[in-house]
Amino acid sequence: MIDLAGTAGAAWTGIAAISVLGVLYAYVGYPLVARLLFRPRPLAQPAGEGEGPPRVSILVAARNEAGVIRRRVENLLGQDYPPDLLEVLVASDASDDGTDDEVRAIAANDPRVRLFRMPERGGKTAAINRIAPEAGGEILVQTDANVMFDRGAVRALAAVFRHPDVGVALGEVQFVNEDDPTVAGGEGLYWRFETWTKRVEAERGLLCVANGGIYALRKSLWRPLPANIAGDAAEPLLAARAGYRTVVAPGALAFERASSGLAEEFARKVRIISQQVACARWIRPLTLPPRIAWAYVSHKLLRYAVPWLGLLAVVAGSIGASLGSPAGGILAVVTALPVVVAPLGFLPVPGLPGRFLRLSLYLVVINLAAVVGTFRGLTGRAAAHWEVPASTREAPASGDDAA
Repeated sequence: MIDLAGTAGAAWTGIAAISVLGVLYAYVGYPLVARLLFRPRPLAQPAGEGEGPPRVSILVAARNEAGVIRRRVENLLGQDYPPDLLEVLVASDASDDGTDDEVRAIAANDPRVRLFRMPERGGKTAAINRIAPEAGGEILVQTDANVMFDRGAVRALAAVFRHPDVGVALGEVQFVNEDDPTVAGGEGLYWRFETWTKRVEAERGLLCVANGGIYALRKSLWRPLPANIAGDAAEPLLAARAGYRTVVAPGALAFERASSGLAEEFARKVRIISQQVACARWIRPLTLPPRIAWAYVSHKLLRYAVPWLGLLAVVAGSIGASLGSPAGGILAVVTALPVVVAPLGFLPVPGLPGRFLRLSLYLVVINLAAVVGTFRGLTGRAAAHWEVPASTREAPASGDDAA
C-alpha cells in the first residue's frame, strides 16, 4: 500500500533541500563552481609597448562632502602618475555645505581640477553624466568622496588598459575600521569573500560587476545612463556586451570606512540593490554573452532571491516534518537558525560565537534589504539620490598610513 503521507513528506523535504541548495549556491557555491569548471583566461598581449601611460580623468560625484572633499582631491592630485596626464573633475550634486568652496579653492591653484555644479539634485549617475563628456582622458576613473587611494592606485588601474581586451578595471577596497566588531562580523567578512569571488571571476573572464569606490573604464565605452542605474552596475555589463573584459588591477588599493551602524547599512544596501535590479531590467541579462549572463545572475540576481528561498525552505521543511520526514524538520531548523539567533548579534559576545552571531545579524539585515530593494527596483522606484552615511565620513588615511 502506498504511503501517501510519507511520499508527500519526502516531496516537501525535496523542495526544502533544493531551496537550501539554492541559498548555498548563491553565497558560496557559485564561485567554487566557477573556479572548478572554468580555466583561467589570459589577457590579450599588450598593445603599444613603447607608448607612454594614457591620459586619465578622475570623476568624483559629491553631495555635501565639505568635511572630506579637500583631502580627497589632494589625495588624487598626489597620485604617482605624470601630473600632465591627470585631471580631476568634481560634480557637486547641489551641495549646500561648502563643498563647492573647498573645490574652488584647490582649482584656483591647480588647473587640473575642475568643478561642475548641478543646479538641482540628480544623484550620482546624473552627476557623472554631466562631467564625463567634459573629460579629456582616454581612461575614466570613478570614485567616491570618502575613499582614499594608495599613491599607486591610478597607475595600477591605467596599466591594465595596455591589454586591448580590457574595458573595465577595478581596484580593491580595504576597510580602515575593520576592527569595529560590527564591521568585522558583517560587511568586513562579507567583503573579503566578495573580493576573492571577483578575483576568481576576473581570472576566468567572468567578472561583470565593479565597485563604485575605485574602478576605471575606457572613455570610448562610456555612455550616459539612466539616473537610477549606477555606473558600477551597468558599465561592466555594457563592456562585456561590446566584447571587452572586466579585470581586477593588481596593486590598485583604496581605503574606506565601512558603515558601522546597521540602519545605515540597511539603507545603503536597499539603494544598491534597487539600482542593481533596475539595471537588470534595463540591461536584459539574456542579451548578454551566455557566460556573462550566467555569472551575473549567479553573482548578483540570485542573491536577491535568497530571502524567498530561505522562507520556502522553512515552510516546505516544516510541512515535510509534519508528514513524518525528520530531514524536513532538520532543514527547516538549520535554515531558520540564523534568523532566530540574529538578535543576539547586538550583544558583546566575544570570540567565535560572537562573530557567528554578528554575521547572522548582518545576513538578516542585508536579506531584509534585498526584499525592499528588489521591490523598489521592480516597481521603478530605485532611488537616484544618495544620503551621506555619517559613520563613513571620518576621513580614512591614505597609502601607508591606512595600510
